[in-house]
Amino acid sequence: MATLGIKNVKIALVDKTGAVIKGTNGIFKDVKDNSGIFTADQDTAFGVASLALSNLTGTTTDIYGSNKLVHKSAGKGSASSVLTVNALPHIVKQAILGNAPDGKGGFTIDGKADSNNLVAILAESAEAFNDAAPVYVGMFMGIASEAALTMTTNNAAENRSTDAITIAGVERGDDGFGKYYFSSVSGFDKSAMQADVFKTATAPSSGGTTGQ
Repeated sequence: MATLGIKNVKIALVDKTGAVIKGTNGIFKDVKDNSGIFTADQDTAFGVASLALSNLTGTTTDIYGSNKLVHKSAGKGSASSVLTVNALPHIVKQAILGNAPDGKGGFTIDGKADSNNLVAILAESAEAFNDAAPVYVGMFMGIASEAALTMTTNNAAENRSTDAITIAGVERGDDGFGKYYFSSVSGFDKSAMQADVFKTATAPSSGGTTGQ
C-alpha cells in the first residue's frame, strides 16, 4: 500500500461487538452527540501528523524434514498502530484513553490502559502517484494508551508536544483486525466502507446508547 500524505483520521469509541457508541458514553461525552465519530483534521485537531502500523504479520518458523526445509509455519501478528495528531481536543483524547473525569476538569492517570475502552479508526491517504485517488486503512477495534509525554522549554523557537496514541489491535470476531480500501478498485463504496469500520449497533451499546 504505497501512499502519499495523510488527510484525516476518523475515530470512534466502540462496544465489544465493534458498534459505535454515541451520546454521553461516546467520544464526545455529549448527550447531544448522534454520530459518535470524531474526524481529526486541520480544522479540528491542527492536522494529523502520522499513522504508523506495525506487527501486521507474524513471524515464520522453518519446518525441516528429510534433511530439507519443507515448510514454513506462519505465526499470527498482533496489529498495532501509533496515531500522532498535532492537538486532539482534550475531551476526545481522554475519551480515547478511557481516563475517568473527576468533574472538576481533571482526568485520572492510573497507569493502566482500559481494556474495556475500545477504539475504531479509519485513516485516509492517497495513492503514492495519484493524489486524486484516496486510499484508506481501517482498524476495527483496539485499546488506546499514551506511554509518555514530554514538555520542553521554549527557546528561540516554540517547542510543542504532539498527541501520540498507541492503539493495540483486537480482532472483531471473524472480521480480523481491519481492512485496506482503495477508491480506484472497481466496486469501491465509501458509505459501505464507513459502515464496515463503524458498525451500527443492532441493540443498545454498552452504557445504553446506540451506535452509528
